[in-house]
Amino acid sequence: MPFRPYTRWVQSPAGDIKMRIGFVGLGLMGMPMARHLVAGGHQLFIASSSTAQLAELAAKGATACASPREIAAEVEVFFSCRVTPQHSLDTFLGADGVIAAGNPEVLCIDLATIDPETTTRIGRTLAGQGMAFLDAPISGGPNGATARTLSIIVGGDAADVARAQPLFDLLGKKTFHMGPVGSGVMAKLCNNMITITTHALLAEAMVMGVKAGIDGERLYEVLSSSSAYSRTLERVVPNHFLTRNFVAASNVNSVMKDLQCAIDTGTRLGLPLRLPHVAMECYVAAREGGHAESDIAAVILPMEVQAGVQVGKAATPATVAGA
Repeated sequence: MPFRPYTRWVQSPAGDIKMRIGFVGLGLMGMPMARHLVAGGHQLFIASSSTAQLAELAAKGATACASPREIAAEVEVFFSCRVTPQHSLDTFLGADGVIAAGNPEVLCIDLATIDPETTTRIGRTLAGQGMAFLDAPISGGPNGATARTLSIIVGGDAADVARAQPLFDLLGKKTFHMGPVGSGVMAKLCNNMITITTHALLAEAMVMGVKAGIDGERLYEVLSSSSAYSRTLERVVPNHFLTRNFVAASNVNSVMKDLQCAIDTGTRLGLPLRLPHVAMECYVAAREGGHAESDIAAVILPMEVQAGVQVGKAATPATVAGA
């Protein structure tokens, strides 16, 4: 199959460059981003197990393909927005992955939050075949993906970042170039280690206050007006704990993956990361309580059971994951 190198990008009458872009990982984050790329006038090549996602994007002009390999033979830029380190390895280095297309012109971009060791392995292997690679994990959740307000945290060569910047501008509000391949995911793991651990601590604090007889909403008013304030507090307490909304934006399984990546990275660096280990115990309890696919906020549920209290209003079917 012939390659379409980036030197053949098409310039529209408006003067902007239109690209041939590949995208896999059309989930809660990936699907809104794919829509933005199509809306930006780019020609999209996609693969997904979801017929509904394929049909929606095909109706907007996207081309459905069978595999990352097939996509990579057609495009100048290839995005992957999958979940685990193994997903990234399969997408880029697998037998039917990007590397198998043998297209030295494709710029590979991994949007996943995984460990730096896997990321650098992917980048090094692709570089051996003449393929450029950026790790570009994203922060902002599905709402940020929809609103184009994501932070995109990038590792890789500056020239490759510049090449991808027009696309990053379609997807997010800020791009941070952190250094070489692997530095993007390293910075993102630092961010996620803080926010994931903070969710667990906030849950314990709210449960303790309610157990002691303090009204949950009043306690939130104090915390949000005091030194405990954070954006995580502002997001999780009123929107999840108090309203009993555990429909997943980022689910327990996913955040456990991120936390484990941080713990493993700390181990490789010789750092004893104590708090992430404690937080992991809280998420394990949530998973074992049947909340693996619920929002990260579900970390509070086993704590409430143990304490014999409930923070916030009674749950309704519309706000329970899986309902």
